[in-house]
Amino acid sequence: MTSAQHQDHHSTPHWGYTGDIGPEHWGELCPEFALCSLGQAQSPIDLVDVESASLAPVVFRYGEVRLNIANNGHSIQIECGESGAIEIGGQRYALRQFHFHAPSEHTVAGRYYDMEAHLVHASAQGELAVVGVFMQRGRHHAGLAALWQNLPQHEGESYTTGEIVVRPEVLLPANRRAYRYEGSLTTPPGTEGVHWIVLAEPIEISPA
Repeated sequence: MTSAQHQDHHSTPHWGYTGDIGPEHWGELCPEFALCSLGQAQSPIDLVDVESASLAPVVFRYGEVRLNIANNGHSIQIECGESGAIEIGGQRYALRQFHFHAPSEHTVAGRYYDMEAHLVHASAQGELAVVGVFMQRGRHHAGLAALWQNLPQHEGESYTTGEIVVRPEVLLPANRRAYRYEGSLTTPPGTEGVHWIVLAEPIEISPA
């Protein structure tokens, strides 16, 4: 790492979810975060008063990913190395990573779910598409066991192994009906132009 890279890395202000560094202040932390306050299409949103529409279907083509899991201080994130993709109207978006938020970031008519998974994709042109999956307390989800058994407990901690694989497809509910809208990243810098596909049917995970 060069000295210039080191300086740039530390010039990004620390942000969080409470107090003076919480969401209502993100746009004030630095000029690069201004969209968080000034943007016209910021996410997350409350999914209410939705309209039915005939849209190009989202085609899921996910494969297996070796476990590469990290605690980045904001979320638990699994890197996917572009293993798999979605296609929307002939446009391919490679799966880059997925992570979790608790409680959910999107709401449905004001209702929060216990968690929400975000599967982040990017096209060859750099356009982002994020699939949101609601998660609620219920039955044990065997397909996610490898993640829960290897959670990094501390910020900055990560774990990588080729002996354990995860299948991002296990995050998807049987019914792929979805809310779709144009929004933004839900964390700084709040970049807009993100294609959101929020699946309406939640999946179940055990309280543990």
